[in-house]
Amino acid sequence: MKIYKNMLIAMGIVFFCSCSDNIMDAYISTIEGGGQTDEEEAPVEVLTTYEWPTEQGQAKLSEHYKVFVTVDGEEEKEIQVLQSDPIVEKEMPNGTIGEDLQAAYTKQRSFSFVPVTYDPGQDKKLTFRIESKDGYSSSNVQISPKSYNLSAQGSGSSVSFTVDAANKYIAVNFDDPRNIVTVPVGQGGAGTPFNWIKDMLCIFVDPVETLKPNPARQNIVYYSKEVSESDLANAEVIYFKPGYYNLKKDGSRGVMINEQGGLTITANQKIYIAGGAFVEGYILRRNYGDSNQAVYGRGILSGRQYMWQPENSNRLMGQLIQLGNNAVIDGVIAMESPHHGIVPTDNATFTNVKFLGWHCNNDGLRPGLNSKISNCFIRACDDFFYNYTLDVKDCVLWPAFNGSILTNGWQYFDIGGSVFDNIDIIFPEWLSMGNNKGLIMSQNEYAYNPPVGAPTTVLRNIRFEGKIPGFVNLKPNSNYDKYDPSTGKNPNEPAKIPLSSKADLGWMGDILLENVSIEEQVGDKSNGMKTNLITGAKTVGKTNAPIVKNDPTAIWWVKDITFRNVTIDGVKITNENKDTWFNIDPETTKNINFE
Repeated sequence: MKIYKNMLIAMGIVFFCSCSDNIMDAYISTIEGGGQTDEEEAPVEVLTTYEWPTEQGQAKLSEHYKVFVTVDGEEEKEIQVLQSDPIVEKEMPNGTIGEDLQAAYTKQRSFSFVPVTYDPGQDKKLTFRIESKDGYSSSNVQISPKSYNLSAQGSGSSVSFTVDAANKYIAVNFDDPRNIVTVPVGQGGAGTPFNWIKDMLCIFVDPVETLKPNPARQNIVYYSKEVSESDLANAEVIYFKPGYYNLKKDGSRGVMINEQGGLTITANQKIYIAGGAFVEGYILRRNYGDSNQAVYGRGILSGRQYMWQPENSNRLMGQLIQLGNNAVIDGVIAMESPHHGIVPTDNATFTNVKFLGWHCNNDGLRPGLNSKISNCFIRACDDFFYNYTLDVKDCVLWPAFNGSILTNGWQYFDIGGSVFDNIDIIFPEWLSMGNNKGLIMSQNEYAYNPPVGAPTTVLRNIRFEGKIPGFVNLKPNSNYDKYDPSTGKNPNEPAKIPLSSKADLGWMGDILLENVSIEEQVGDKSNGMKTNLITGAKTVGKTNAPIVKNDPTAIWWVKDITFRNVTIDGVKITNENKDTWFNIDPETTKNINFE
């Protein structure tokens, strides 16, 4: 078991300090079926690539890029490049089909990607060579994140670079005028034109798999169209071998697979999606209290066949993967959800997960309290994370035009205390701050306050590559603006009204931003350069009504926020120059410090 413990430590899976070895062993046993067997283990390859099912209607090969790889001392070989196409359509309340806010620009784009598994422990490097099928020039190629310090060599429409470590999620941008979608001034509140990458490309370099099903010790059921409901219900692991699967088209299997292709698992059940498996469907937990579930492997789960239904409270699905407590999500690619992304409850562990979203409501990873996220790539088009005392580190984030990196929520729930460390934010696409963009954002009600005894929320060693309108958006919920003092009601948001008692009044804050670097802040059309908003409230929305009934002295404070070594374009933000970039309300904030 010691071998497996070391593997888990290397993968960055961190457990509570109070966990004993017995608890650790039990966790490993749950995933792997009890640890090693007497069978001889297959040798670990330096590089593992995958053959994907690419017939019509299955995984789609990239129309824009070819990728080749060379292992030290071996011949170059071509590997499959897959492509995700934009999804912008949505079902309107009247049943007609509409489109997302930035559909006109999103529809011009594509996302190509290559997943591989690499063992750097064998002291052999990988050299990737990318060819643009569109003839994009390699004279100005950007390899991101810049913190990887990868050096690219270009010639014509080809670029090469060498990798000597795993856990790398590499974006390759051929900065060519033909590979740009320009969003003009005014669109989405933009104060300056934004150039989005037209044909995006990422290479996902995962570490060697250490969590695998164990046929000798686990009841493994290999999924097929013919497998029965009872076999699925009794499986410890439901295993998708390489190939194409459409759970909706395969037909329902009683309580295990519904008619829409939702696969429901119970407590302690796991789903393994092997590299080379492309699964269309979605995953549900049986009960909210389920625990010890897992979705893992190197395969792909796609929700592209489902319609986005943002205004339908009875929508088919709320997320692509829904799990219970102590869930493990490892290695898989989850993409093209019609709504939210991956949503377990408390104490979840995410490692080497890749998530891709296209439109509003494509929130990223939404675990509950005390969850761990490490070495993941996320391209979300809504909030990446909720502030549920998370531990997030060593991730690459690519924000689309909507949503924040960390949200304090949209209601009164008392959440906070997350710690983010070593995060690269690449090619951000926010056009303006609006009510929900930024590195950290709040849309809280007046009853919100950080949980009693929760640690400080910390955002440390954060690097923005590219230009952004701003990065701090701390304020009460904007829907308070709809409150009507003459009626005492809020017609669209019934809860957004004055509090009945000062005892219900909360506050927001206790946040540290440390070692945050921003290449360029350009502001937006509404606020100019002063887009970083920090404000509490004395009155409801834009009215003169006090936030607590009959108490004009009540204040919802935003307080105790420290910016330490935060830079914009190399300039450190201080108490003396903060007003260049910040709009801080002196009447409803206190103890806002720049060090």
